[in-house]
Order: sequence, then structure tokens, then C-alpha cells
Amino acid sequence: MIRSTAFNLYAYILTLLAALVGIVLSPIPSPRPLRSLLQGYARAIRWGMRWIGGMIVEMRGHPPAQGPALLACKHHSEIDGFLLAAQFPGIAFVAMEELFRLPLIGKILHRLQMIRVDTGGGARERSNLARYAKRACDSGRTIAIYPEGYLMAPGERERYRSGIYYLSRDLGLPVTPVATSVGLLWNRRDWRKKPGRAAVEFLPPIAAAGLDKETFMHRLEDAIEQGSDRLIAEFSGRPYKPSQLVLRSRGQTAPISGGSASLA
Repeated sequence: MIRSTAFNLYAYILTLLAALVGIVLSPIPSPRPLRSLLQGYARAIRWGMRWIGGMIVEMRGHPPAQGPALLACKHHSEIDGFLLAAQFPGIAFVAMEELFRLPLIGKILHRLQMIRVDTGGGARERSNLARYAKRACDSGRTIAIYPEGYLMAPGERERYRSGIYYLSRDLGLPVTPVATSVGLLWNRRDWRKKPGRAAVEFLPPIAAAGLDKETFMHRLEDAIEQGSDRLIAEFSGRPYKPSQLVLRSRGQTAPISGGSASLA
């Protein structure tokens, strides 16, 4: 508990300082200073995880060497994005439209040229994704999207949204699935962090070209979920267990019966 508290204090103080610097840098027209700040901040968080909180996260597999690239990631906790930002300079995250309306944060997200998406889904979501993702792709950036759209505890999964299929098809880029077991150390919105080991794994890419939406989405979901379940079993020491469907998008908090399905 002492290490967890020490790390939380470190992270909150670091976040406050980074936010203050971000406010100072946000009027600069170029996004480069803010992007450098984001990567430096993410690397400082990663350092604190290891040396203060005792959380050691391995980066496995073969991440894209350079952009433009598409990542489809499992989303266990707030730390997922920091670990990616620490590795990929100028990464473009797909973020909820509501975040862009927040004071200060919204302005910084605009300056960072993150990808705004409407959580309502459908044609409007695909239009926003296409417009802002094309800008990021043309700039040679790595694009990260969380297809479930929600923070999920280890062993849980949401229905996967199909926006990533349209991105891969329209941009002509394969998608690298990203599995993780980081939730074992830093679970969704959990104050207490646990020392130990976990991993983030970049899996073989999947291309939308030549695949219909349903086939692509099933392959992507199976890769991310099975990869994450395998890492969870490895680092928890428990037997392998497939993730269970929890529809947080519909207000559910407990596993339900039923198979996977993609949301348009």
C-alpha cells in the first residue's frame, strides 16, 4: 500500500505539472511542443510505475516501426495510453467527442490533433473517424483506437465497434492488435496499484483488404481477447479462461451470456 500511495502522489504531482506546461504551450500553432511534452510525461509515468510502484511492464511482439500505422488495443486502465504514448512519438488517439468540450483539456487535445469521435456510433462516427484519421495518416502518425470504447477489467470484454474496419479499409493500412495484462497491476479507475509484472503484446497485423466486415471484426476480436487472456493467465498464475461479455455500454456491470458481436 505504501508503494501504491507513493506512486499515486508522484503521478498526480507530475500530471499537474504537465498540465500547467501544456496550458503554456497550447497557444503555439505547431503541435510538436505538446507532442514532445506528452511523450516525456508518458515516459516519466512509466519510470514511476517501475521504480516507485514496482510495476514492471514488458513490451512484446513487433510494434510498427514507423507510421502511418493503426493499433487496435485492449483497454484495461488509464495507463494503457501512457504506455503507448511513451513508445510512439506523436501518437494520435481516438478520443470521445465529449473530451474536446472540456475546458483546457479540450484545447490541448485540439492542439495535439487527436482524433475526435462521436460515441453515438453510426454514419456520424465513421465520418469523424475518416476525416481526422486521414489527417493523422497523411502526417505519418501512429493511430491508436480502443474498439470496445470502455475500460474493461481483466477477463471482461465489450462488444467491438466496427469503426476500426472502416479505418483499415479506407486508409489502406493493416491493423496491429494489441493485447495486455496491465489491468492485473493497474485496474480500471482503481486507486490501489499492485507491484508485479505484466505485458503489452503487439500481435501480427490484420488487413481489411479482401475481408468483409464481420470476418475482419471476428479475427480482430479473437486476436485481442485471446492474446490478453493468455497474458492474464501467464502473469496471474491462474488457468487460462476466456473473457466474459460485459456490456458497460448498456449499464451492465456483471458478465452475461451470449457471443461476441460488432457494433456498427
